[in-house]
Amino acid sequence: MKIILRVTLFVSLLLLFINKPSFAQVAGCTDPLSNNFNPLATVNDGSCTYLVTNYTPPIKVDPISITLVENSGLQMAGNYLWSFNDGGGAAAIYRIDTITNAVLQKVSLGGTVNIDWEDIAFDGTNFYVGDFGNNYNGARTDLKIYKFPLAAIPDYINNPEVTIPFGQIEIINFSYSDQAQPILPTSANHTKFDCEAMIIDGGKIHLFTKNWIDLNTTHYEINSLTAGTYIAIPLETLATNYLVTAADKAVGKKLIILMGYKNSGAGSHYLHLLTDYSGAGYFNGNKRQIDLPDVTVMGQAEGIGLRTDTYGYISNEKFSRTIFPGVDIVVNQKLRSFDVTSFVAALKPVYTFTGNGNWDDANNWDHHILPPVSVTDGSEIIIYPVQNGQCILNIPYTVTRGAKLTVGAAKNFIVKGYLTLN
Repeated sequence: MKIILRVTLFVSLLLLFINKPSFAQVAGCTDPLSNNFNPLATVNDGSCTYLVTNYTPPIKVDPISITLVENSGLQMAGNYLWSFNDGGGAAAIYRIDTITNAVLQKVSLGGTVNIDWEDIAFDGTNFYVGDFGNNYNGARTDLKIYKFPLAAIPDYINNPEVTIPFGQIEIINFSYSDQAQPILPTSANHTKFDCEAMIIDGGKIHLFTKNWIDLNTTHYEINSLTAGTYIAIPLETLATNYLVTAADKAVGKKLIILMGYKNSGAGSHYLHLLTDYSGAGYFNGNKRQIDLPDVTVMGQAEGIGLRTDTYGYISNEKFSRTIFPGVDIVVNQKLRSFDVTSFVAALKPVYTFTGNGNWDDANNWDHHILPPVSVTDGSEIIIYPVQNGQCILNIPYTVTRGAKLTVGAAKNFIVKGYLTLN
C-alpha cells in the first residue's frame, strides 16, 4: 500500500510508521549472533544471551606521552583523537594524531577548574567535557559539563598551546533527581552517584553512573544541550557487575559501548555492546558483554572512543600497585585499538533531527548527517527538534516498507512537501 500526503500537515504527538504486512508481532531474540536467536521474532524483547567472549585489544602506543599519564577520556573529532587528565590535572584537552601518535596541541579551557573531569563527548559541532566525578564522598553540589565549539580551537601548527576564552564556554549544571537532599557525605568509593561516562544523542546528554555500592549503572538523561541548570532523570539500570568508566556511541547507528572494570580481585575489565534498542532506553535491546584482560594487562582503563561504527581506541592511566612487599605491578599509560565488527550484527542507519527549521538543512541533523532521498528497510528517522523548535519537511520524501519515522512526544513536525509511505 502506498500513502502520499500532500497537504500541509502539523504533527505534535508520538507517531511511529512501520510499513510491514499486518500480522501479529513475535517477541524474541532477533540477534543472529546470539545463542538463542529466534528467526521468527519480529520484535526484539531484549532477551538475547551470548557465549562468553574474551578479547584483548591490541596495543597501539606504549606508553602514551607522559603528558597524559592520568588520561581519563577519549573522543574522535575533526579527524583527531582528544583526551585529558583526571581530576587535579590541567583544565585542558589534548589533540592526538592517530597516525604518528604524537600529542599535537594543548587546549586550555579558560576560567575553568579540573575538579574531577571524567569523560568527553562530541555532537558534530561542540565538545562536552564532564566534570562530574563524585567518588570522594558522593556529596558534590557542583556537577557540571563544559560545552565549547571545535571551531574555537585554532590550528595546532601555529598554536601548539592555546586557551579558549571563558566567554566561549557554556556551562551545563545538573543534579540527580533521586539523590536525597540535603546530600550527606559518604565514605570514599561508596556512593551510587559517581559518574565517568557520557554520550550525546538525540539532542540530549546521557550519563551512565559508576555505582560503587550495587555494581550497576543507571542511565540518566539531561533533556537539553544548552547552558543552564538541570535535573538528571534516571531512565533505566543495567546490572553490569562492574564499575562503568567510559562510554561512546557510533555516529548514526544504534551501537553504544560501555567500558569498565571490577575494583576487586584481579581487576578484570569489560565492554558492553548495546544494540537494537528502542524508544528512550538503551538497555531494552541487545546487551552483549565482552570480557577484557585484567588490570595487569589493561592497567586502569578509563577512556574509549569510536573512530568508525565498530573500530576505535581505549586508553588507560598509569597503574601502579604493591601486591606484597617487594612486588609491584606497574602498567604504563597506553593507547589500544579495538574492533567489535564480529561481535555485532549489521547496524542499521539512524538519522535524528535535533535542530529547528527545514528538513534539507544538514545543520539541523545529528552530526550534520542528512537522511538519503528515500529511507530504506531497517533504517529509522527520529524527529526531535530543539525545545520550541520544529521540523519542516520542505521536500518530497519517501519512507519505504520496513523503515521507521518517529516523531518525539510533543514535538512539532510540519509536512509541506510530499511524504510518501510506501
